[in-house]
Amino acid sequence: MDHIKPLLSVAFKYALVGSVLGIALILILYYTGKHPLLIPVAYDYRILLFGVFIYFSIREIKVYHLQGQLHFWQGLLTGVFFYLALGMVVGVFISIFGSLETSFLEEYVRSNVNGLEMNKELLTAEGAVTMSEAEFERQLELTKATSSVTLGFDYFIKSCIIGFFISILLSVILRKTELRR
Repeated sequence: MDHIKPLLSVAFKYALVGSVLGIALILILYYTGKHPLLIPVAYDYRILLFGVFIYFSIREIKVYHLQGQLHFWQGLLTGVFFYLALGMVVGVFISIFGSLETSFLEEYVRSNVNGLEMNKELLTAEGAVTMSEAEFERQLELTKATSSVTLGFDYFIKSCIIGFFISILLSVILRKTELRR
Protein backbone atom coordinates (compact mmCIF):
# COMPACT_ATOMS: atom_id res chain seq x y z
CA MET A 1 0.00 0.00 0.00
CA ASP A 2 2.92 2.35 0.61
CA HIS A 3 3.83 2.30 -3.07
CA ILE A 4 0.30 3.52 -3.95
CA LYS A 5 0.43 6.62 -1.69
CA PRO A 6 2.66 8.70 -3.98
CA LEU A 7 0.47 7.78 -6.96
CA LEU A 8 -2.56 9.12 -5.10
CA SER A 9 -0.93 12.23 -3.68
CA VAL A 10 0.69 13.33 -6.94
CA ALA A 11 -2.44 12.60 -8.99
CA PHE A 12 -4.66 14.52 -6.55
CA LYS A 13 -2.26 17.46 -6.49
CA TYR A 14 -2.37 17.76 -10.27
CA ALA A 15 -6.12 17.07 -10.31
CA LEU A 16 -6.74 19.97 -7.94
CA VAL A 17 -4.78 22.36 -10.14
CA GLY A 18 -6.40 20.92 -13.26
CA SER A 19 -9.85 21.27 -11.69
CA VAL A 20 -9.29 24.95 -11.02
CA LEU A 21 -8.13 25.43 -14.60
CA GLY A 22 -11.04 23.35 -15.95
CA ILE A 23 -13.58 25.36 -13.94
CA ALA A 24 -11.98 28.61 -15.12
CA LEU A 25 -12.19 27.42 -18.74
CA ILE A 26 -15.85 26.48 -18.32
CA LEU A 27 -16.66 29.91 -16.89
CA ILE A 28 -14.65 31.77 -19.54
CA LEU A 29 -16.22 29.82 -22.38
CA TYR A 30 -19.73 30.20 -20.99
CA TYR A 31 -19.51 33.93 -20.32
CA THR A 32 -17.92 34.59 -23.71
CA GLY A 33 -20.91 33.03 -25.46
CA LYS A 34 -19.68 29.49 -26.19
CA HIS A 35 -21.38 26.87 -24.05
CA PRO A 36 -18.56 24.56 -22.83
CA LEU A 37 -20.70 21.41 -22.81
CA LEU A 38 -21.76 21.81 -26.44
CA ILE A 39 -18.25 21.67 -27.89
CA PRO A 40 -17.75 18.64 -30.15
CA VAL A 41 -15.62 15.91 -28.57
CA ALA A 42 -12.85 16.31 -31.17
CA TYR A 43 -12.34 19.92 -29.98
CA ASP A 44 -12.89 19.30 -26.28
CA TYR A 45 -10.42 21.24 -24.12
CA ARG A 46 -10.14 18.22 -21.80
CA ILE A 47 -7.99 16.38 -24.33
CA LEU A 48 -5.20 18.95 -24.02
CA LEU A 49 -5.82 19.62 -20.32
CA PHE A 50 -5.72 15.92 -19.42
CA GLY A 51 -2.78 15.24 -21.70
CA VAL A 52 -0.63 17.92 -20.07
CA PHE A 53 -1.57 17.18 -16.47
CA ILE A 54 -1.49 13.39 -16.75
CA TYR A 55 1.90 13.62 -18.47
CA PHE A 56 3.40 15.75 -15.70
CA SER A 57 1.85 13.67 -12.91
CA ILE A 58 3.17 10.40 -14.38
CA ARG A 59 6.55 12.01 -15.03
CA GLU A 60 6.76 13.27 -11.44
CA ILE A 61 5.96 9.79 -10.15
CA LYS A 62 8.59 8.25 -12.41
CA VAL A 63 11.39 10.73 -11.72
CA TYR A 64 10.90 11.72 -8.07
CA HIS A 65 9.25 8.67 -6.50
CA LEU A 66 10.31 5.64 -8.53
CA GLN A 67 13.91 6.52 -9.46
CA GLY A 68 13.17 6.31 -13.18
CA GLN A 69 11.52 2.89 -13.08
CA LEU A 70 7.85 3.21 -14.02
CA HIS A 71 5.71 0.18 -14.72
CA PHE A 72 2.70 0.53 -16.99
CA TRP A 73 0.26 -0.09 -14.14
CA GLN A 74 1.79 2.71 -12.04
CA GLY A 75 1.38 5.22 -14.84
CA LEU A 76 -2.13 4.00 -15.58
CA LEU A 77 -3.19 4.20 -11.92
CA THR A 78 -1.78 7.71 -11.64
CA GLY A 79 -3.80 8.75 -14.69
CA VAL A 80 -6.94 7.03 -13.38
CA PHE A 81 -6.66 8.73 -9.99
CA PHE A 82 -6.14 12.05 -11.78
CA TYR A 83 -9.14 11.91 -14.10
CA LEU A 84 -11.47 10.46 -11.46
CA ALA A 85 -10.62 13.28 -9.04
CA LEU A 86 -10.80 16.03 -11.67
CA GLY A 87 -14.01 14.64 -13.15
CA MET A 88 -15.67 14.53 -9.74
CA VAL A 89 -14.60 18.03 -8.71
CA VAL A 90 -15.60 19.68 -11.99
CA GLY A 91 -18.73 17.53 -12.28
CA VAL A 92 -19.90 18.71 -8.85
CA PHE A 93 -19.08 22.28 -9.85
CA ILE A 94 -21.18 21.95 -13.03
CA SER A 95 -24.08 20.53 -10.99
CA ILE A 96 -23.95 23.44 -8.55
CA PHE A 97 -23.28 26.09 -11.21
CA GLY A 98 -26.14 24.76 -13.36
CA SER A 99 -28.49 25.06 -10.37
CA LEU A 100 -27.40 28.60 -9.55
CA GLU A 101 -27.03 29.92 -13.11
CA THR A 102 -30.26 28.62 -14.64
CA SER A 103 -29.43 29.97 -18.10
CA PHE A 104 -26.46 27.54 -18.21
CA LEU A 105 -28.84 24.56 -18.13
CA GLU A 106 -31.53 26.26 -20.24
CA GLU A 107 -29.08 27.11 -23.03
CA TYR A 108 -27.75 23.54 -23.04
CA VAL A 109 -31.25 22.04 -23.25
CA ARG A 110 -32.44 24.56 -25.85
CA SER A 111 -29.43 23.91 -28.10
CA ASN A 112 -29.84 20.13 -27.88
CA VAL A 113 -33.60 20.31 -28.54
CA ASN A 114 -32.97 22.58 -31.55
CA GLY A 115 -30.34 20.15 -32.84
CA LEU A 116 -32.74 17.23 -32.51
CA GLU A 117 -35.58 19.08 -34.20
CA MET A 118 -33.35 20.26 -37.07
CA ASN A 119 -32.23 16.68 -37.70
CA LYS A 120 -35.63 15.05 -37.13
CA GLU A 121 -36.08 13.96 -40.74
CA LEU A 122 -32.57 12.55 -40.91
CA LEU A 123 -32.96 10.69 -37.60
CA THR A 124 -36.40 9.23 -38.33
CA ALA A 125 -35.91 8.42 -42.02
CA GLU A 126 -34.93 4.98 -43.25
CA GLY A 127 -31.16 4.56 -43.19
CA ALA A 128 -28.20 3.21 -41.26
CA VAL A 129 -28.87 5.21 -38.08
CA THR A 130 -32.56 5.80 -37.49
CA MET A 131 -35.17 5.84 -34.78
CA SER A 132 -38.91 5.59 -34.80
CA GLU A 133 -41.12 8.64 -34.29
CA ALA A 134 -41.93 7.41 -30.76
CA GLU A 135 -38.23 7.00 -29.94
CA PHE A 136 -37.55 10.48 -31.27
CA GLU A 137 -40.30 11.98 -29.10
CA ARG A 138 -38.99 10.08 -26.07
CA GLN A 139 -35.48 11.40 -26.70
CA LEU A 140 -36.86 14.92 -27.05
CA GLU A 141 -38.67 14.62 -23.71
CA LEU A 142 -35.57 13.18 -22.00
CA THR A 143 -33.51 16.08 -23.34
CA LYS A 144 -36.04 18.61 -22.05
CA ALA A 145 -35.96 16.91 -18.61
CA THR A 146 -32.16 17.24 -18.28
CA SER A 147 -31.03 18.51 -14.87
CA SER A 148 -27.83 20.17 -13.74
CA VAL A 149 -26.91 16.95 -11.89
CA THR A 150 -27.23 15.09 -15.20
CA LEU A 151 -24.83 17.60 -16.79
CA GLY A 152 -22.33 17.07 -13.99
CA PHE A 153 -22.58 13.30 -14.28
CA ASP A 154 -22.24 13.53 -18.08
CA TYR A 155 -19.08 15.62 -17.62
CA PHE A 156 -17.69 13.01 -15.22
CA ILE A 157 -18.39 10.09 -17.57
CA LYS A 158 -16.89 11.85 -20.59
CA SER A 159 -13.86 12.82 -18.51
CA CYS A 160 -13.37 9.17 -17.58
CA ILE A 161 -13.51 8.09 -21.21
CA ILE A 162 -11.10 10.79 -22.41
CA GLY A 163 -8.79 10.32 -19.42
CA PHE A 164 -8.66 6.54 -19.75
CA PHE A 165 -7.32 6.62 -23.29
CA ILE A 166 -4.86 9.42 -22.55
CA SER A 167 -3.65 7.55 -19.45
CA ILE A 168 -3.03 4.38 -21.46
CA LEU A 169 -1.15 6.26 -24.15
CA LEU A 170 1.05 8.22 -21.75
CA SER A 171 1.70 5.20 -19.52
CA VAL A 172 3.01 3.27 -22.51
CA ILE A 173 5.17 6.18 -23.63
CA LEU A 174 6.63 6.95 -20.19
CA ARG A 175 7.11 3.43 -18.83
CA LYS A 176 10.57 2.20 -18.12
CA THR A 177 10.81 -1.11 -16.36
CA GLU A 178 14.54 -1.66 -16.11
CA LEU A 179 17.52 0.40 -15.16
CA ARG A 180 19.77 1.05 -18.16
CA ARG A 181 23.49 1.48 -17.63
